[in-house]
Amino acid sequence: MNRTCCRALVFSALTMALLSGFYASPVSGELNDSVSIVQLIATPEKYDGKVVQVMGFLRLEFEGNALYLHEDDYRHAIYKNGLMVVTNPKIETEAGKLNLRYIVLEGTFDAHNHGNKGLNSGTITNITFANVCPTRSTDHRPKTSF
Repeated sequence: MNRTCCRALVFSALTMALLSGFYASPVSGELNDSVSIVQLIATPEKYDGKVVQVMGFLRLEFEGNALYLHEDDYRHAIYKNGLMVVTNPKIETEAGKLNLRYIVLEGTFDAHNHGNKGLNSGTITNITFANVCPTRSTDHRPKTSF
């Protein structure tokens, strides 16, 4: 991996960690932690068995349901930057809306289950909430005139 790619991945990880801490808000009374995927990967023992709320890029596919830190992690098959997602009827009925989008997901974190063939960094089970993250307009830069 070249130096520019490494920098981009580190920047993405840090950005997601900061955004999930500031942006995500609790959606149920049972919520223990609103965390980033980075926190779950770095300190899985801290969140094992706890209900967490996390944001990421969701891919639903046969034997590959996962929530990734970033869309590029999915596209470049960086599986360790993802968490396996155990679907339930709540997710399956909304699959068309949620798949290949950034979502907020609430469920129980299992640090010991690393997904299909042990590729992921944990699992989200018992999902109680899932929704598409709001997006900014395509051009959020201020307009200037010269």
